[in-house]
Amino acid sequence: MKRDILAFGSIVIDNLMIVDKFAALNETVPVKKYRYTYGGAGANVAVAATRLGVKSGLFAVSGYDFKKMNYEKCLTEQGVDVRGVIRTTEFPMARSFILSKEESEDQILYYYESKKAVARLLFHNIHLAESLAKEYKILHFSTGHFKFYRRFLKKYKGKQLISFDPGQETFSYPYRVIRLLKYCHLLFMNNHEAKRIKEILKLKSIREIKGPLLICISLGAQGSIILFKGQVFRIPAVKSSRVVDPTGAGDSHRAGFLTALLKGYDIETAGRIASTVASFTIEAEGAQTSLPTWDKVVRRYEHFFKEPLPEPSKSWEETLKSLS
Repeated sequence: MKRDILAFGSIVIDNLMIVDKFAALNETVPVKKYRYTYGGAGANVAVAATRLGVKSGLFAVSGYDFKKMNYEKCLTEQGVDVRGVIRTTEFPMARSFILSKEESEDQILYYYESKKAVARLLFHNIHLAESLAKEYKILHFSTGHFKFYRRFLKKYKGKQLISFDPGQETFSYPYRVIRLLKYCHLLFMNNHEAKRIKEILKLKSIREIKGPLLICISLGAQGSIILFKGQVFRIPAVKSSRVVDPTGAGDSHRAGFLTALLKGYDIETAGRIASTVASFTIEAEGAQTSLPTWDKVVRRYEHFFKEPLPEPSKSWEETLKSLS
């Protein structure tokens, strides 16, 4: 029997700093709280999906401190398949430095020891990626090495559902993002990223993008919009009990959506489930700190939408056929 979601992306140590305001030029601002947490888009999706009860795996490059920082132990205890985590003694895990204001957007800085070494390790292990991918129903590609993704997807002949969330790389390497669109069935973006893609491709509407059959655009506090075969689904943002840190909300949203598809839910219900999952993530500091179980998602869904969670209506084969 196949596993569910193989997440491609990054493994990162997030250094989170909570501030009352962002510093202006030449201004010093005190940090109210500091902590490091586990992050990285690929790892976040894999952990969130596993917490929801599906079988997930991760394909990414770690660093020599992967075990020392107890990240390896955390992933294995969650049940994440780490056979695709490439260990190295050359450099430490990537770090992010996140300045966050409560109920506000983040400012994020990234530090990578050696991008060239990461690329070399990925390409050297492309056969491992191909072998693992055949065991999964969905391949989800998040922020990572897009040249590797393109090489992999050009060569790969599997029949899995391909999901893509380019994230901030839409601004750093927009043309690399564009080259991947034709390979994916599902595309996830926020409204800023969608606007950038429209500008690069000179499109009047995001619906004109060729490649993905489903496009989901996150709108922050305004929820999200899902475009699918001429239909438009407007999904509200599910209210959280409190707003502490938005880090990782997008990743848990993607994990929630893909999990809902795997369970047989229709597109609109999957969007609502994804919104519900994301609402938990922002209630604590760190992308993986407050991820919900499926039972918690069901209770909050029914409380917010004032109706029982519908029964799944599709087999996986039907879902795959409709999206690919």
